[in-house]
Amino acid sequence: MVKSFLDSECEFWRMTEGLVARCKPFSCIKDKHINKFFHEEYSDYEYQMLGKTYCFVTREEQKIVAAFSIANSSVRVDNMPKSKRNKLNRKIPFSKQRSQYPAVLVAQLAVFDDFGGNDIGKEVLDFIKSWFIDPLNKTGCRYVIVDAVNTPKVLKFYQDNGFDFIFSSDEEEMRYMSKAEQVTDGEVFRETRLMVYDLMTIKSKK
Repeated sequence: MVKSFLDSECEFWRMTEGLVARCKPFSCIKDKHINKFFHEEYSDYEYQMLGKTYCFVTREEQKIVAAFSIANSSVRVDNMPKSKRNKLNRKIPFSKQRSQYPAVLVAQLAVFDDFGGNDIGKEVLDFIKSWFIDPLNKTGCRYVIVDAVNTPKVLKFYQDNGFDFIFSSDEEEMRYMSKAEQVTDGEVFRETRLMVYDLMTIKSKK
């Protein structure tokens, strides 16, 4: 089996100020919010115990290739339309069904500018999925969820990596979730879309 770029060329580390200082400069110019998070905000999120940030660093050049921030979360079914709730619950044995299911939130994910266009984003998501079905994982985690930026390119990226929309449209999501929305040309839509990946999809193949 051919090793991925991250497996063959990189080391995996928790992102710290000391690590960043040792590595070469990195940037994500196309997204100023992500760029700011990974340069200025990630350490305070960890200090406040709101999330932890990890990164992949090339062994030879000490360049940060990609980074992601994760936090504990859940998939709530008690505030979903009945059809959506039933669809999720059908995958869970009846005796174990509940109002919400444990999940990990990928709060931020970036592939930095020097490494774009090489499917590294997919490799990062594959790593996260495998990480949370590992028997040594310290917590139950059924789903990976993302609040994906509501643009065709970003949504397609997550769909191509097996993520599904929880709600079928912006309008439905706004009815059942808090309204993080914006208006463009008189049309109201959510700035992000909630998407989910069922880890049993890969665990059942092991």
